[in-house]
Amino acid sequence: MAVEVVQFLMRKFVDSLAEEEAAAELPFSAQFYDMRAELEKAAISSANADELRECLYELNDLLAECRMLTNRPNPRRCFAQSDAWRFNKTKKRVAAVRRRVAQCVPNDSGGNAAVSWEDGTTAGLDRWTTSWLERSRIHGFDQQLAELESMAFGDCGAGRLNGVGIVGMGGIGKTALAQLLFNSPLARGRFFPRIWVCMSRTACVGSDVRKEVLQGMLMALGHEEEAILSMDGGDSLATLASIVHNQLKGKRYFIVFDDVWHVDGWYADVVGRQNASQRADGWSECLAFGLPKERGGLVVVTSRLEQTAEAMVGKSCLHRVRPLADRESCWAVFMDALSQEKRSVDLATVNSMKEEILETCGGLPSAAKTMGDIFARSLSLPASTSTSQELSTSDRIITGNSGSLK
Repeated sequence: MAVEVVQFLMRKFVDSLAEEEAAAELPFSAQFYDMRAELEKAAISSANADELRECLYELNDLLAECRMLTNRPNPRRCFAQSDAWRFNKTKKRVAAVRRRVAQCVPNDSGGNAAVSWEDGTTAGLDRWTTSWLERSRIHGFDQQLAELESMAFGDCGAGRLNGVGIVGMGGIGKTALAQLLFNSPLARGRFFPRIWVCMSRTACVGSDVRKEVLQGMLMALGHEEEAILSMDGGDSLATLASIVHNQLKGKRYFIVFDDVWHVDGWYADVVGRQNASQRADGWSECLAFGLPKERGGLVVVTSRLEQTAEAMVGKSCLHRVRPLADRESCWAVFMDALSQEKRSVDLATVNSMKEEILETCGGLPSAAKTMGDIFARSLSLPASTSTSQELSTSDRIITGNSGSLK
């Protein structure tokens, strides 16, 4: 099934890119076409299927992001100053995924063609997440949410900044759990403001990334984007940290740092320190100095890397996300994805394969969603006789006889 997932995502990427051919102003179109050409050379194997799947997830998400950048009232102004921050984030994401694609695909020149496109960009995927969730499409987390609420809201009294780390493998539902907690009635009633900060795999050591974190927090607090981006002096990091501290001082706030991949001294121990340093140069030393604690509050960190969350909130404050134990919840995720495509499907065939589908999903919500997408496409094709035959047909369309992505 891993091969079919990659093939489905590749077909979705190729089709979406073809739909954008008429859009001459699509940002980074040359890079997208270069990556399509590279991916068409890739032979799928157990060694690279997971990496190809992650790259294609990101590419499809990036196409949607770039489409949004161009769908403005005046498309020719899509790179104005007010959009600079979002454009630069997207540019880094494109560069990062291009590097990853180059690592999956044999390069006839013997070099890494993507490396030179954006010097200084750290390899890795930069997923963009938000606090928004469609509650009706999240299933099976009631028990884990109750456990998380007990851990998160149990000790948020004055003088203490509580911290919780949500950890687990990719696709298991860490972000979904954080979204449920962030939007829960308990959180809405106890905390203001509530801030969602999307971290990323590219968030490694470097002052620019640290500035992005603080800038994102200030934007979430309602500050003008142009004013924030204009702070570009030598002490801008300290200035930003000081402004964040002043904005949060006297408030019981809730911050989510979603999808953290790296921790250095600046990120570490965000809840354990006391008030900010009194030295004039102390604001830039660590993120914790920008987080006042006199009213109490909550910081939630999500990460695939347990040691990363532990470094930020402490070993005793981790919630390890479990696969969905309720098989019907996993089935509900699958059926939601199936219905999202709004196509007529052979439900009798789908139901007859329920046990096989659930076994393949292994309790992972993301796997159930991906399989729902695949089945919606494969079972809606004309003259369908069986799922395996349709998947074989899609395999020939995308790969030919060689098993590659052509």
